[in-house]
Amino acid sequence: MAYPRNVPRWIRFDRHELAGGLGDVGLFVPLAVALVAVNGLDATAVFAAAGIVYVATALYFRVPVPVQPLKAFAAAAIALRLEADVIAAGALTMAALMLALGAGGLATWLAARFPLVLVRGIQASVALLLAKAAVELAEKGNWAGLPAIDPAVGMGLAAVSCAALAALSVGGRRRAVPGTLALLGAGVVVGLAVGGAPDVALGPQAPALAVPDGGAFATALTSLVLAQLPLTFGNSVVATADAERTYFGARAGRVTPARLARSIGLANLLTGATGAMPVCHGAGGVTAHVKLGARTAGATLSVGGLYLGLALAFGASLPALLALLVPGVLAGMLLYVALQHALLAGTLELAGDRVLAAGVGLVTLASGNLAIGFAAGAAALAARALARRAGMPGVGFEPTRPAGQPGLSRRASAITPPGRDADTVKGAT
Repeated sequence: MAYPRNVPRWIRFDRHELAGGLGDVGLFVPLAVALVAVNGLDATAVFAAAGIVYVATALYFRVPVPVQPLKAFAAAAIALRLEADVIAAGALTMAALMLALGAGGLATWLAARFPLVLVRGIQASVALLLAKAAVELAEKGNWAGLPAIDPAVGMGLAAVSCAALAALSVGGRRRAVPGTLALLGAGVVVGLAVGGAPDVALGPQAPALAVPDGGAFATALTSLVLAQLPLTFGNSVVATADAERTYFGARAGRVTPARLARSIGLANLLTGATGAMPVCHGAGGVTAHVKLGARTAGATLSVGGLYLGLALAFGASLPALLALLVPGVLAGMLLYVALQHALLAGTLELAGDRVLAAGVGLVTLASGNLAIGFAAGAAALAARALARRAGMPGVGFEPTRPAGQPGLSRRASAITPPGRDADTVKGAT
């Protein structure tokens, strides 16, 4: 089928792009709903801001780049039941720090000195944390306030959903009904069967904007930002840039560490100013988009438009509406993405590097903190370098290429948008 001449070559709209754009909905929806229910965020603001950031990200980077919650930040805010003004203060603080990293060239300098083995360790950590999150989500059975579903049934739904996505992805074929859309539809059917149709009111919520005070900024800095900042730089900047080059090669030329840092900063200026959910990018989200069908920026444009439409159409009713998606199905999507992301994390040539990357992942899983896993990996790398200088033999003691150097990924050529040839792709950067 001929591609329309008036649409940029880096955009495609079809069901496969939409399915890919929704690839990390299993992470986005639970955290968004929890922040609305527990912390009092405005549902219209949460989804409208996410939609705007998705659209801006698509137009800025011109390849599928995910928009995700700041995960450690959101988890801490939910656990501590922090007020919405503290979350807004945290978002604004993150915005200032990320803009400083991106504006002065510091992000580029730091990324160029990031060893590739630590990038792969971060990606292994994300894969394990996604798998853990999938299990915990499946064990919920159903959302609070809705008819209970036995946790064993939730785990079964997750396993079946993950297996279905894997089966539908065999051979890389693009099915008539993409696996993501089929699963989400099945999740809604199960949700309706168990809990019935929710009461839904049309129209957005009225915005309630407020400027956080000094106390909110102080609480946000100590409770939210300090733990999140190293994770954001490692996963949302360095590891995301690596994943984009791995999957999209030259088409991801616009996705640099400095631009990712600036993008996160600008996005959180918006979320902090509007009282919405703080967001970032993420390497796991890149895998989610790609493995579930995304090939062009049309994927992220599609999901951005969908979130904006939901915010304006349903507003405060969104949490109840999204609760139709039973946790087991979302957990199955998370588990499938975790498995695919683990494959990305395993692309290291040296046995010693693979062991070190796996160790970073296991320390992160045991501690529940990616920063601790990263610190352990950095310490192991330092010890390995000292041993090499001392002339101690060992497997994998060869130097590791920094993550920021060109030629990072041997697989970085591979994904061509459907219906495009190699020459067309070169022109889409």
